[in-house]
Amino acid sequence: MSITPLPSAVGAAKQRRAARLFADDGRAVFVALDHAAYMGSGPPLGDPMRAIAAAAPDSILATWHLAREYPVDFARSGLVLRIDGGVSEMGGFATEDTLGFLHSVEDAVRIGADAVVVLGYPGAPDEHLSLQRIAAVCTEAERYGLPVMAEMIPGGFGRAVEWSVEHIAKSARLGAELGADVVKTVCPEDPADFAEVVAACPVPVVALGGPKMPDEDAVVAVARGVVEVGGAGIAFGRNVWGSTDPAGLVGRLMDAVHG
Repeated sequence: MSITPLPSAVGAAKQRRAARLFADDGRAVFVALDHAAYMGSGPPLGDPMRAIAAAAPDSILATWHLAREYPVDFARSGLVLRIDGGVSEMGGFATEDTLGFLHSVEDAVRIGADAVVVLGYPGAPDEHLSLQRIAAVCTEAERYGLPVMAEMIPGGFGRAVEWSVEHIAKSARLGAELGADVVKTVCPEDPADFAEVVAACPVPVVALGGPKMPDEDAVVAVARGVVEVGGAGIAFGRNVWGSTDPAGLVGRLMDAVHG
């Protein structure tokens, strides 16, 4: 039986916001600038931050401060607000999940975010805490037509489980099943193996950058490898803002992802 799709205000809102996150080819370069919320350092402020924004990546992952401080500079990119956290690395990373919500979905809408991002730690001993947070955010965000990005880290950053292709793929699927519209997750050592992650995940999945890579050619190669096997793009942080020429690297990544 064929049913004519019925218009939905909430559905339309989500589609409009998703169009701000991704280019017309369905891919995106996300630049993650949310690290200082737990590092207390990292992404540069002032003119260097504006230079990254001026390079116009498809989307930017930002903290509340950055979203509020650089509204005009960030206007050319989709805005993904980090809404969980509440810990720092000054005392070392905790082995248990101590994250909480910093901002609500309504707060994200109020500040003009096009999406929110939250962490999930499938495979960790207390995985239920993060997975339930994701589900709760997805349910609430649906009321506002706000896309949710689930950042799925198998076993958490303490690696309670191996970051194998199988675990990465299962983690991505879990994020989608909990309601996420986009999944950000670990890239296997060989980007070609990201094909298995893409095959397992029914929503767009992007690869995070992780630790600083040896050089910028390696950064670009990973981005190109991810999209060649069907990935929806990349979400790189320190490999961009830690560059000697972050704006130039954003340009190279845009070419690799959209070329």
